Amino acid sequence: MHLYERAPYYFIIHILLGFVAVWIPLVGGLAVAYQLTQYILDIRFFPVEFKVAKGNNIMHTGVKLGEMVLGYILGSYVKRVSKK
Repeated sequence: MHLYERAPYYFIIHILLGFVAVWIPLVGGLAVAYQLTQYILDIRFFPVEFKVAKGNNIMHTGVKLGEMVLGYILGSYVKRVSKK
């Protein structure tokens, strides 16, 4: 399902943000604030392309936050397993 066409590396970036947030919680908080700001302003930032586009919705924001949650779950697992 594509809500917006986007480069695949954004999927990887979102997962990495969630993954890193396990060790650096501030990263997670800032990433969530960044996503919510885009939603509230009804715009999408594309930092890699230095582009701003009009239009955002709760589904699109939810997908990005879900990708970060996936990264957080993976990071939590790695952190737990690496302590053994």
